[in-house]
Amino acid sequence: MKAFVTGLKRPMVLLFTLGMALGVNAAAQTAAASAGAATAAWTINVNGNIRWQQITPAGALLVSTDTTLAAVDIDRGRVAWQNPELGGLAADSIQPVEGSLLMEAKRQGLLMIFDPVTGAVIFDSRKLDLTQVATRRVLPQSGTLLVHGQRAAGPPVVGLYDLVSGQQLWVNESLFTQGEPKRRGFGALMQGLTQLAAGSTELEVLQAGPDMIVVHTIMGLRALDARTGTLKWSATLPAARMGSPARHVRLYPSLDKSNRLYVSFDDSLMAYNLLDGQALWNKPAKIDGRIRDIVQHPAGIVMLPEAPPQGEATGNVRIVNGIVQTGLNVARYEDGTTLAPKPIRMHGNVIDAMIVGNAVVLAVDAESRTFVNVLDVPSASLRLKKDAKIKGQLDYAELTPMGLLYVSRPDATINAEVNLIDLETGEPRFKEAIWLP
Repeated sequence: MKAFVTGLKRPMVLLFTLGMALGVNAAAQTAAASAGAATAAWTINVNGNIRWQQITPAGALLVSTDTTLAAVDIDRGRVAWQNPELGGLAADSIQPVEGSLLMEAKRQGLLMIFDPVTGAVIFDSRKLDLTQVATRRVLPQSGTLLVHGQRAAGPPVVGLYDLVSGQQLWVNESLFTQGEPKRRGFGALMQGLTQLAAGSTELEVLQAGPDMIVVHTIMGLRALDARTGTLKWSATLPAARMGSPARHVRLYPSLDKSNRLYVSFDDSLMAYNLLDGQALWNKPAKIDGRIRDIVQHPAGIVMLPEAPPQGEATGNVRIVNGIVQTGLNVARYEDGTTLAPKPIRMHGNVIDAMIVGNAVVLAVDAESRTFVNVLDVPSASLRLKKDAKIKGQLDYAELTPMGLLYVSRPDATINAEVNLIDLETGEPRFKEAIWLP
């Protein structure tokens, strides 16, 4: 079902009609409603000019007028809640919060995060006197929201809030203080600039079990007590070059070793002890390109590469037919050494991977075309001499006696293609693919 606005003369009337049931498009439906040909399921009068409306990921219908932001219960045909403070905002000022069903509203001097179903305010930047909010991250494991930003006066602050009640659980004002000895001269200047930049840069956040939250700032890793926000330990990532901080940092929970976490940055991967932040490997495992993601296979950690942004390459860049060549590898859990002596050459960015027994099926993007290959993880070798081209995006993969069975789909609304790839020749078994709804 879809919602449409008709009759825009005062008083404003919001009509919810059964568009899909009637099988008409929006324009025809509006005309039919005007002529009395369609029956409205319900009608709601709202005050002021309707600026826009949108359905949120939680299924709530938000309606913005000059004077208020309202949520409509589309099943009962009634206004569920209203917030006059958010009236008159532009449509792009209200967006979903990444990784959640919450919404955020932004205007000058205010960032408000709210539940679109109940209208409950989970976070209001004015309560912490924040002039800039750099990080807002939902942590489903503990049902909390972590927020970090800068204030008009004082150091940057990090706060944790309950997702249901909006209660502030704790605030930390010392996360961005220097843990290393204070330097002199130019070194002191660089320390100050790094600290200033860290306070305004979005944090990478990982809930490492119920009792710990690990964040990465430009200054390094920080582990916080999830209950109190106090600092438990800090660690510094190895720098690629002298004075150059790690970039494109991502944090990963360990799937089978509860005492560690993994951190990727640029072309490197490291393992750290969750108890004290000590590095578990002597040096990082490396690939060619930038680490996009990792796959924790029983035989090793597969590091998936992508081409670094222009000007950020850490080594020589190889380009073939206009496509940047990357190189993946597999790191041992014990010490981070790699199974292959040199990174395995990939003709593009590895955008997806699926574990299939002792292997991982790789999806490779080369100039918006998708190719697949099979990585034998224990030997760190590719089964196909040449990547096999498929249509759409890889949706499912399975190794069978006849070869690699795959399902690909151009997008969620289009039928899927099914075929088999001969692992000896790299060619499809069937000239014409099978199509599934």
